[in-house]
Amino acid sequence: MNRSRLLVAMALAFSLISLLIGIVQIGVQSRESRFSTPTSNFLTAGQAGIARIDIIGAIEDGFSAPGSTGAQDVVDQIEEAAQSPSIRGILLYVNSPGGTVGATRRIYDALLEVRSKKPIVAVVTDVAASGGYYVASAADAIFAYESSILGSIGAIAIHPNIGPFLDKHGVQIQTLTAGRYKDSSYPFRNLTEEERQMYQQVLDDAYQQFLADVAEGRKKSIKDVREWADGRIYSGRQAKAIQMIDDLGGEKEAVEKLKIILKTDEDLPVYRVEPDFMDRFFANMGGPGLSMQKAHSEAVASPFRFSGVLYMAPMGLGQIPGWMELGSPRGVQ
Repeated sequence: MNRSRLLVAMALAFSLISLLIGIVQIGVQSRESRFSTPTSNFLTAGQAGIARIDIIGAIEDGFSAPGSTGAQDVVDQIEEAAQSPSIRGILLYVNSPGGTVGATRRIYDALLEVRSKKPIVAVVTDVAASGGYYVASAADAIFAYESSILGSIGAIAIHPNIGPFLDKHGVQIQTLTAGRYKDSSYPFRNLTEEERQMYQQVLDDAYQQFLADVAEGRKKSIKDVREWADGRIYSGRQAKAIQMIDDLGGEKEAVEKLKIILKTDEDLPVYRVEPDFMDRFFANMGGPGLSMQKAHSEAVASPFRFSGVLYMAPMGLGQIPGWMELGSPRGVQ
């Protein structure tokens, strides 16, 4: 009995200490915010200012999780910024290798709609590749650092074949289908030539849509965009030389550009939506909260599966939940 009470007391003590540590970390992070004014949402912003919206990590549908950006969260913030009379413009903060086709397009469309009402300037920190550049192209202007990585424009789909591996270990897969191409995405055999052509047509269509949207966003012809939109990557300096971006710089330069577009010299604070208390607490504790949805998707996904059609740079494939995380216990060693 005494031993049981001791274990219970130790568990309670550990929980209390963990709670206190989480609260302290939240407080410290709040005080360390030097360049942004925290707000629960853009509709409650007081003084006139700029809304900062982050596109960080892989772009996916639904809600954001640590290391990825959910299109639903981003679109909600874009709509709040558009509706708030205190928000004069949007600072789009991009550090993403791209993501799924639908989620990327959804964010692009929302930005393009707001751009007719309020100016948008994008800042690229480390990477704006594929879908990351796609969404940035919806801005009135794009800034990047000299060593930022941009480009990798195109569409990609990956079809792994683990059939030989399964055969080697005596595992046989029997698939029953109704429909000639129903099992074409299954990773147990190679694609037939007809299936390759089918997927290639889908990829080509997605690529043409990518070119058209980037051309519209950057106000250039498709012919001009096609010259550098062939999957190559560029440094920020190279991107400026070929007019993929407007200038070199970071948040400071982007804010100044917004003020130029707005034709104002007034001080405009940068507002950034902060996670609520529980999300921040669980994120600091490494528990559920923001990461719950991602953890669930990883649990149900196969480590080897057809990737689907993606606006994703190859460097970002490891960020797709459940897909061949090389070097991890769930992936290939």
